[in-house]
Amino acid sequence: MAEFEVKVRNLKTGETLVASMADAEQCIAWLEERPPFIEILTVLSDVSPAESKRMKEAMRPYDSVERELKAKYDAELEAALQQRYQEEMALIEKGELGADDADADPNRPLAVKYEIDEGFTVVDDSRPLTDAARAACVAWVKERNAWVEGKGQMVGEAHLEVWPNDVPEGDEDKRVLEGGRFFPRLKTEA
Repeated sequence: MAEFEVKVRNLKTGETLVASMADAEQCIAWLEERPPFIEILTVLSDVSPAESKRMKEAMRPYDSVERELKAKYDAELEAALQQRYQEEMALIEKGELGADDADADPNRPLAVKYEIDEGFTVVDDSRPLTDAARAACVAWVKERNAWVEGKGQMVGEAHLEVWPNDVPEGDEDKRVLEGGRFFPRLKTEA
C-alpha cells in the first residue's frame, strides 16, 4: 500500500484520480515534475504541516493554459453548487424538503412558541395546536407569570414542547414537557 496518496484532476477531461507514491520524498519529486494538465486537489494521506509546506513549495506552478482550465472547472463547480442550492431553497419554500410527516407519530411532541403579541404558534410542524395542548400551554405561561409578577414582569416569549393528543401514562400534568424556557419582560399597563 502506498504511503502517500494525492487526489488529482485531469484538466483536459475533468476526471478525478488518486496518485499514489511510496513516500513523501517521492511525492515531492513527483510534484516538482507534476505532469501537464494535472491539478492537485488535496493530499489524502496524513502529513505534517512541515511536509505539507515542502510539497506546496516543490510543486511545479500551473502554466497559463492550466490556470485557464482550472478556473473553468472551478467556475463550473461553483455554478453546479449554486444551482443545487437554488433547487434546495425552492423545495424548502414549497415545503417539500425534509422528513415526510405522513408516517410520523401524530402524537410526537409539538414545539410551540409563545409571544405576548402573537399568542401561541406551532414551530416547524404542519400539525395544529389541539385544544388540550393550548390549554396546557396557557396554564404553563400563567404559572410563569405568577413567578415574575412580583418583579413587575410578565412572560414576553416562551418556547415549550407539548403532547398534542394523548399524554403518555395519562398524567395531564405532564402534557407540557420539562425543559421549556421563558423570557420575561416588563409588565405594561393596560
